[in-house]
Amino acid sequence: MHVILVVEDDPDTRQALAEYLTVLFPGSRVVMTESGEAGLELIQHTRPSVILLDLRLQGIGGFEVVARLRRLEPALEVPIVALTGDMSPDTLMKAEAAGFVAFLRKPADMEGLETVLQPLLEATALT
Repeated sequence: MHVILVVEDDPDTRQALAEYLTVLFPGSRVVMTESGEAGLELIQHTRPSVILLDLRLQGIGGFEVVARLRRLEPALEVPIVALTGDMSPDTLMKAEAAGFVAFLRKPADMEGLETVLQPLLEATALT
């Protein structure tokens, strides 16, 4: 069973993502949290197949979450997808350099989620 971890501090966005992901990937378990700190803890306990990570969180942001994750779990190669409203070239280049594998503009829709996540989940099923 795939585990999809959503780290998003906006409750409405988090709820919409949970509903979309449940419909799109009914065989997956969706785990959600509102903070980077809690996200790091959940990553270690749930071993997600893919992570949807808001870049601008209260407390530690998405870039810091990725940096800490790489220090804590250097061998953990879970695909991380950036959730952001800022699709500027600078942000996208910084996210790519940090190790994000894809980007979704907020608010993410079902089509975008499916397009980005389906191949990532299929790839994790093969490993």
